[in-house]
Amino acid sequence: MKKITGKLSLQWRLTLITALLMTVTCILMYFFISQSAVAGMEDLGDYMIRIDNTDSTPITFNMNPSVLFPELSDQLQLTKKLFLTKGLMVTGIIILLSSICTYFISRQALLPLRRLSQEVNQIEVQNLSEALEVPATNDEISRLTISFNKMLARLDEAFTAQKQFSANAAHELRTPLAVIQTNLEVFARRETPALKDYQEIFSMLQEQTGRLSHLAEILLDMTGVQTVERSERISLAALTDEVFCDLASVAEQKEVELIQQEGDCIITGSYLLLYRAVYNLVENAIKYNHSGGKVTVNIHPSEEITDTSTSVNYVFLEVSDTGIGIPPEYQEKIFTPFFRVDKSRSRAMGGAGLGLALVSEIVRQHNGQVKVLESSKKGSMIAIMLPV
Repeated sequence: MKKITGKLSLQWRLTLITALLMTVTCILMYFFISQSAVAGMEDLGDYMIRIDNTDSTPITFNMNPSVLFPELSDQLQLTKKLFLTKGLMVTGIIILLSSICTYFISRQALLPLRRLSQEVNQIEVQNLSEALEVPATNDEISRLTISFNKMLARLDEAFTAQKQFSANAAHELRTPLAVIQTNLEVFARRETPALKDYQEIFSMLQEQTGRLSHLAEILLDMTGVQTVERSERISLAALTDEVFCDLASVAEQKEVELIQQEGDCIITGSYLLLYRAVYNLVENAIKYNHSGGKVTVNIHPSEEITDTSTSVNYVFLEVSDTGIGIPPEYQEKIFTPFFRVDKSRSRAMGGAGLGLALVSEIVRQHNGQVKVLESSKKGSMIAIMLPV
């Protein structure tokens, strides 16, 4: 039965359900009404006939009508059969008419849904920004259309971001390849290259291939963020201590002091991903710091924050530096893939503009947030907020 109804349209299913309900209702009504009517006819079998005599004393006969009036009995039987037959005919006509009416009424009622289906079938990647027309009925179909438009807007935003990301990635990959090709063409024109020329071309190739390798590594990290298991119990203090150990040589070379304040919190997540997020923040704070500056990490729980209908406890991991700061107009853009505040300086430092974007994606996968809390010419403070 399910296989049969599953192949029918919604209009036909509504029609069949209504017809079934009407059939059951009419049959029950017909049964009870016919039973009452037939019982009433049979009660006429016993009746009283009065005959007035001369002394005005009534004489009563209790007799069966089939004996006294045989024609009346035949008429009652015929009437009973006609009643049952006409009752069945009327019941069938009512069921048929109600089914036909239901079919056309449901067709009219489902017309907006049919139009919505046609519009949805015409949606492609190129026209995701075009919203569907919302019916003025303020019913379930209009609310469905509104929800679908919101989904389209999110998809359009995601596709636009993906296109931009792909274009930026292609540009970043093409730039070192173009540099390599240009230098190789210049080198090929020299008839007798000197040892210095070989050293220069080798140094250039090493630098550009290193840049390509670094970029490919970050791109792979970003694509694999969503598939990593996030069920480990992690001490943020221990994680930060490991990051400091791994970046100690970089900080020493830059003459930047690394400071970890007291405080810890245990959270659930991926140690590998959160390590990468904290590593990128601390590395950035070292790179864009002054000689003799400081990078400080402070871990502390926050007050209970109400998120929609639930209250969630969060922990803050704040990375502060005494570096060059971030201009206010760029503070929300620094987590966008391939964005650089100072493009020339970032390239010189080997940056691809993906470090903070990776931080943002990792934190988002842990249901947290990352944002710039403070920034000035005296330094910046970036905080990761994670649910406990």
